[in-house]
Amino acid sequence: MDFELSDFELSAENAVSYLVERGLLTPQSAKDARAESLGGGVSNIVIKVSGGGTHPDGWVLKQSLPKLRVEDDWFADRERIFRERAGIDYLAKLRRHSGVSRTAWAAPRVVDEDRDRFIFVMTAAAPDGFNWKEQLLGGRIDVVAAEQVGSMLGEIHASSLVAGADVPDDLRSFEDLECFVQLRIDPYHRATAAAHPDLSQKLEREARAMLPNVGDRRALVHGDFSPKNIMVSGAGKDARVFLLDFEVVHLGNPVFDLAFMLNHLTLKAIHRPEWAVRYCAAARGFWEAYVEAAGNVVGDADALQCDTVRQMGALLLARIDGKSPAEYITEVEQKRAARDLAKRILAGEVDSLARLHQRLSEGS
Repeated sequence: MDFELSDFELSAENAVSYLVERGLLTPQSAKDARAESLGGGVSNIVIKVSGGGTHPDGWVLKQSLPKLRVEDDWFADRERIFRERAGIDYLAKLRRHSGVSRTAWAAPRVVDEDRDRFIFVMTAAAPDGFNWKEQLLGGRIDVVAAEQVGSMLGEIHASSLVAGADVPDDLRSFEDLECFVQLRIDPYHRATAAAHPDLSQKLEREARAMLPNVGDRRALVHGDFSPKNIMVSGAGKDARVFLLDFEVVHLGNPVFDLAFMLNHLTLKAIHRPEWAVRYCAAARGFWEAYVEAAGNVVGDADALQCDTVRQMGALLLARIDGKSPAEYITEVEQKRAARDLAKRILAGEVDSLARLHQRLSEGS
C-alpha cells in the first residue's frame, strides 16, 4: 500500500501496512503483527504494534496533530515531533554515559523517523509496566516509586544544567521556546489569566518565570512531567520507571517540571481527599529524592521550593479554568476547592509544601 504524504493520518488500521512501507516489517512478518490505539492525549496519535518481528516489547508509532483535541481552538507546530525525537536521543546518550544513576529508569529508543508525515517509531515500555496515573487514581500510591521518579528528574536536570549563554552542542536544539509557549504558556497561564483578569498580573509573572533569558541558569525541561507519562514496573525497592512523551522538551526553568508533577499529585488529593495524606507522602518523597539527585541545580532549596509552589498555584488554576482542564475534577465542590487553594498560593498565603500538604490533609 502506498501512502500519500499529505493528509496521511496514522491509525490502528493502517499502522502495520505503514511499517511495511517504511521497511521495518516484511509483508510476511506483518501477518503476525497486531496494532492497537493508545490514544495519544489531546495532541498526538499513538499506536502500538506488537509481534511480527517488532522489538520484544513492541513498537510505538507517534504522529503529531496540527489541531489539538480540545473544546477550544488550540493549534501547535507539528514539527514538535522532531524536537521530541531529539529529547529521546539525548536521554539515551545520558543513560549510556552515566555510571552514577541511583534509580532504575529508562526511556524509549527511536528506530525510525518520517519527517514528511510527522511520525516517528520508538521502542515500547516493558509489558509488565503500569501507567502511574492509573495507579495513583486507583489508590496504589507507592512512595518509593515517587522517589524513583524524583531521582530520575533530578538526574536529567543535573546532566543538562547550563549557566549562561554557552550552551553545549547537544542541547542547542532545545533553546527554542516556541513549542513550550504554544503547548503550555498560552493554554495554561494566559488562557487562565483571561478567565481570571484579577489574577492576570500574577499569572503573567509565573509565565515569564518559566521563560528564562539566555544568561539565566537553565536545564533540559521535559515540559509534560506528569504521572500519565510514566510507566512503573515492580513496586517498592524493585520499582522501575519508564519516561514517555517528550514533545514539550526545551531548555528552560527546571521549576516547571517540579511544579507540573507536584500539581498532578495535588489535583489527585483534591479528587480523592480520603487518600490525601498518602498523595502528600508521595509528593514529599518525590521532592526529597529530586533535591538529593539534582545537586547544584537546586541552589537554595528553600527558595526553589517557594518558586515551585508559586508556579503550582498558576498550574492548579489552569487545570480548572485553562484550555486543558483535568478530566477527573468534575464536581463543583472539587473545582471550588482547587480554585481557592490556587488563589491562596498566588496570594502568598501558602508558600511551602508543608503548608500546602497541611491544607490538603485537612481537606481545606
